[in-house]
Amino acid sequence: MTIVAARLDTEGIERFQKITKKNRSEVVRELVEAGRKHRAVELYRERKVSIGLGAKLAGISLSEFFDLLAEHGVDLNVTLEDVKAGLTTLRKLTG
Repeated sequence: MTIVAARLDTEGIERFQKITKKNRSEVVRELVEAGRKHRAVELYRERKVSIGLGAKLAGISLSEFFDLLAEHGVDLNVTLEDVKAGLTTLRKLTG
């Protein structure tokens, strides 16, 4: 794991610490993880990333990303052509 230095609003971090009863490192990690997931959802919503890349950016599995999108009310960016192409590929792979 790489250590990254960043300037943060310590007052805000301290508020989270008081509410969650967690140490500063735990609070920062949780906030970064939540922000990472949120940004991945936004990028997917904006059609800037695929569903697979969105899941990777969020740091979660594809099925977890599907659930996360549903929680945020985000529709899948899948067209009928995408589904047809997927079925064609599946048929080729399964012979």
